[in-house]
Amino acid sequence: MRPFGLVLAALLLASLPARAQQKPTAPPAAPPADDKALDDHLRKWETAMKDITSLGAQLTRTDKDVTWDKVETLSGTAYYMKSGTGASALNLARLEMNATQGKKELREKFICTGTYIYQFLPDRKEIRYYELPKPKPGQVAEDNLLSLLFGMKADEAKNRYNLKMAKEDRYYIYVDIAPRNAADRADFQRARLVLNKTNYLPAQLWFQHANGNEVKWDIPNVQPNMNLKREHFDAPKAPEGWKLVPGETKPKPHTVRPAAPGAPEAPAAPAKPAGR
Repeated sequence: MRPFGLVLAALLLASLPARAQQKPTAPPAAPPADDKALDDHLRKWETAMKDITSLGAQLTRTDKDVTWDKVETLSGTAYYMKSGTGASALNLARLEMNATQGKKELREKFICTGTYIYQFLPDRKEIRYYELPKPKPGQVAEDNLLSLLFGMKADEAKNRYNLKMAKEDRYYIYVDIAPRNAADRADFQRARLVLNKTNYLPAQLWFQHANGNEVKWDIPNVQPNMNLKREHFDAPKAPEGWKLVPGETKPKPHTVRPAAPGAPEAPAAPAKPAGR
C-alpha cells in the first residue's frame, strides 16, 4: 500500500488538519533561524487548512524515467472531501489522469472511500481494491506521505521526515522533504513541496524515487470548499466486461534500478500565479 501515499500525495496535500499542537512540558531550545521560518510557514499552512473540508484541483504530472530517458506527461483532476468529524472522520479522494499526447484516454483512476482505495486498470479492465490500514486509537494511518497529509501534526511530520525550507520568493515557499526511516526511503529519496504564498495551498510537488526516477505534480488551480457530493466517492461497481479483484496486501519483491549518477536538481519554480 505504500505507493498509494505518493500517488495521491498531490491530491491530498490540502487535507492536513490544523489540530492544535500539544503544549510541551518544558520550553524547547530555540531552533535555528531556518527552522523558525519553516515553523512559521507550517503554522500558517495549518491555519489555512483548518476550514477546508473539500477541494478540487486541476493537475499535470510529468514522469521522468532516467533509465530509459523517457518523459511522459498526464493531466487530470482531483477531488477531496472530509466526511464526519473527530476520530471517526473519513478522508475521501478521487483522482483521474489522462494522456496528453495522441488520443486522449484514461490512464489512471483512483477512488479512496476512506476505508478502501480502488485502482482502475484500463488495460486489464480491472478494478483492484486495497484496504487502508486501520490506525491505532488517537493516531493516523501509517502510510508514509499519506499519513502526513491525513492528520500528522507539524511536529510529528518533522520527527518523521527531514523538513527544510529550501527558499522562498515573492510567490512561493519551497520545502525540501527527505525520509528518515528505511521504509520511507524505499518509496522516495527526496521530495520538494511548493506552497502558494498567498493562500498556502499546494502549487507543486516533486519527488525522486529510490531508483532515481522523478515525478512532478503541477497544481495550477485549486478550489477549496467545493460543493461535492458524498456519493462521488462511493465504492465503484465494475463496468460490463471489467473485474473487481482484491489487490495484494503486501507488495511482491522487486528489483530496484540503480539511480542515475549524480543527484538531479529539484524542478524550477511553478509558473507565476495568474493575476499577479
